[in-house]
Amino acid sequence: MAVQIQMRRGTASQWTTANPTLAAGEWGLETDTDKFKIGDGSTTWNSITTYSSLGFGTAGGTISGTVNFGADGTGQDVNFYSGTAGDHMKWDASEEQLVITGTNGQVALNVADGNALFADDVTITGSLTVNGATTTLSTTNHVVEDSLIELNTGASSNANDLGIVMERGSTGDNAIIAWDESADKFTMGTTTATGASTGDLTITAGTLVVNVEGAVTGNAATSTALANARTINGVSFDGTANITVVDSAALPATGGTLAGVTLSGAVVGADQLISAPIMKDYSETVHAGGDTGANVTLDETDGNVQSWTLDASCTFTMPSGSGLKPGTSLTLILTQDGSSRTGTFTGVKWAGGTAVTLSTGDDDVDILTFTSFNGGASPVWYGFAAGLDMG
Repeated sequence: MAVQIQMRRGTASQWTTANPTLAAGEWGLETDTDKFKIGDGSTTWNSITTYSSLGFGTAGGTISGTVNFGADGTGQDVNFYSGTAGDHMKWDASEEQLVITGTNGQVALNVADGNALFADDVTITGSLTVNGATTTLSTTNHVVEDSLIELNTGASSNANDLGIVMERGSTGDNAIIAWDESADKFTMGTTTATGASTGDLTITAGTLVVNVEGAVTGNAATSTALANARTINGVSFDGTANITVVDSAALPATGGTLAGVTLSGAVVGADQLISAPIMKDYSETVHAGGDTGANVTLDETDGNVQSWTLDASCTFTMPSGSGLKPGTSLTLILTQDGSSRTGTFTGVKWAGGTAVTLSTGDDDVDILTFTSFNGGASPVWYGFAAGLDMG
């Protein structure tokens, strides 16, 4: 014969209105909440303040005591669903991990108060944003894969010194490698500042031990002597005073005798007098002036022998100026370009008072020589034809 057991039951409001006293061990079920209470034989319904630890229903409930899902070593998955379809928190028993599936871009785990402690490794596959005043790393070693580390990110302007501070404890002031914002320079040394300091830090310059390659610029502001004195051409130099170095193989700046010397480069005489030379196997540079055009201003500093091609009838302005020395000579080699060009020379006195007439044939070459005995800003040039129609 079938046996049917039914609990004493009613809605929550019916139980509250009736407020009966359940017998010891008697169950009373709220049909609209799926929760129940167990009587003790003396306490009325409304005075039983907690429901049974198994009292789950559609309206929720309170669990007191430990709740086990599955047996130890053979646990079951547990899902906690949210009000958004697909979003839930799951204890995955087989993988032994807590999985939170939330809405992308929204907070899925919020520790509103208290601290979070992870005893083992933590792996974050997405970006990590840390908000707060201080981030403290208490690891033995901090390894960074990035090739660049950016400090002060997001700043639109900056008044703070930037860098890395190294705590030294009781050994001494902290060490620092920094960008000095006020000086607009890099610096390193010691400081009482910490990683929490801001603004213009006070940094005592430290000693840098380094092998330097490349150019070094600037001044040694406080150095007074070389650590090791050096000998320069027989004279000791330690940097504390100027020295005079005499090159025994060089001609003195004043006086002296130049004998048996081979010149391997240009010598600039700077308009100084050379007396009683005997010249042998010498030549003068020839300045190739190119086409004359209608006007040419001659300059003896281009060379005392100059060649020009007459591509037009040309007025030659003779050299003048404070740099023009008395006794200057100038030789012009003039070549016709294929037409009858004429040449006019300013400030020149010609033999017999008649200016030279240039040859007019194609490719004719005329050589004219000029000498000034006074030079200066208003020189008098004397000219004559060294050779005409040489072509």
